[in-house]
Amino acid sequence: MADKVVQRAAADILEVIYEQDFLPNSYGYRPNRGPQMAVRDLTRELQLGRYNYVVEADIRGYFDNIDHEWLIKMLEQRIDDQAFIRLIRKWLNAGIFERDGRILHPITGTPQGGIVSPILANVCLHYALDLWFEKVVKPRCEGMAYLCRFADDFVCAFQYKRDAERFYGVLGKRLGKFSLEIAPEKTRMMAFDPFHKDNSFEFLGFEFKWGLSRKGRNIVKRRTSRKKLRKSVANLKAWCKGIRSNRPREIFKQLNSKLRGYFNYYGIIGNSLSIVQFYWHAKRNLFKWLNRRSQRKSLDWEAFNKLWERFRVPKPRITESRQLALNI
Repeated sequence: MADKVVQRAAADILEVIYEQDFLPNSYGYRPNRGPQMAVRDLTRELQLGRYNYVVEADIRGYFDNIDHEWLIKMLEQRIDDQAFIRLIRKWLNAGIFERDGRILHPITGTPQGGIVSPILANVCLHYALDLWFEKVVKPRCEGMAYLCRFADDFVCAFQYKRDAERFYGVLGKRLGKFSLEIAPEKTRMMAFDPFHKDNSFEFLGFEFKWGLSRKGRNIVKRRTSRKKLRKSVANLKAWCKGIRSNRPREIFKQLNSKLRGYFNYYGIIGNSLSIVQFYWHAKRNLFKWLNRRSQRKSLDWEAFNKLWERFRVPKPRITESRQLALNI
């Protein structure tokens, strides 16, 4: 408990130091920033900028593979307090208890489940990726270039194919310098413009692709990625099965919380169909498993709908502010 308090204090200190350094296109684990803001800003940039190519990348096992020595060197760029540095180093080298009783002392990665881990990981990619892209990659590009990053999930957009190809070719080498590795099967370069409406990429659980608005204009559309939707439905189905024997009040209390959280995250403009699909999957699955509490069917749809209304299950809704979103 005491260690968690110290880690919380250290994380607050690091936040004060680095918040002024982190770039505007970094969104993960920062105050007053979140994935919805990253999705919104990326959409606006793609919509209004002159971008024709996208590089989407995935860093394999990022939080487990951060090089400790490189991270300490990065921290020493801004922190001159050696006692504080030693404290960070102690957390980085803390042993991990295995089931067989052995203690492993990692040489890479951030503290397992540590409060200080997210900002340490952010510091690493700030130097390894963000600043490199801003100070080295962009000045060498012939056209526009843009990076949007949330923790270890990032997307880069380029105006010209040759700029995208150069970046794609050196990205692995750059990250490898810091003992990080891209996942080849999840890293690719693609054309992304109104003339390639079949092309799409995923970022933070959303699929991005060009399409037509109701007025017939070219716009960047967003929807829940199919993989994320399937996973969310599968998790909800398992939850319904596991909780079916609880009292209805407790079941619906948890269900309402899950649905509100889902709508708050995925309820962006243009994604109505996906969140409605999730809503109906939730309703059908709960009806199915409540009727499997015994060998005898206990609820028909009329009785179930009365329960649904009684416990005020939230309906699908768009939560993204139209004033903050791109006017499309």
